Amino acid sequence: MEGKVHGSACQIVINEAAVCGLPFRLTVTGIVFAVLLLLSAVHVSGFLEQAKEQEALDEVSKLIDVAEQISMRGGGSEIAFELRIPQGVSVDFGALPDLEENWPEDADNYCITIGGKSTFYPAAASFSNPEFDGPFSLGPGRHMVVLSTKLEPESGRLFVLISETGVDGKT
Repeated sequence: MEGKVHGSACQIVINEAAVCGLPFRLTVTGIVFAVLLLLSAVHVSGFLEQAKEQEALDEVSKLIDVAEQISMRGGGSEIAFELRIPQGVSVDFGALPDLEENWPEDADNYCITIGGKSTFYPAAASFSNPEFDGPFSLGPGRHMVVLSTKLEPESGRLFVLISETGVDGKT
């Protein structure tokens, strides 16, 4: 038996099932990744919108607090201060959006609008513009506002009149 090599060659069996399934697996992985990315983007967008709404609410609450305090004092009170409304935000005092004709019934409400979504809040004060004939609105940016109180002669209802003096103190 010398001269003869004993041994058998190992036969390698090639299974190509994994190669056939690879495109399917890559497609499923791509779809799952895209869905996760979309969900993350929606979540981050909602979080940023919520943060912007909270920032606007914090600024507006300054005005609401002062308005409620001076309305408790009665007519003839006046105070001035600065507000910074975030970009993409508008605030309506004394009416609900698109229902301005309901003033003065809705005068004790205010509304914060961000990206077409409006959130309504009640207040203990009634609001009006300086002409005493409707609601008052503020858009984004820095505002110097003056709040003053005045009795409406017919109903005897006390209103907080909001006027804007501008950032340089001029009307």
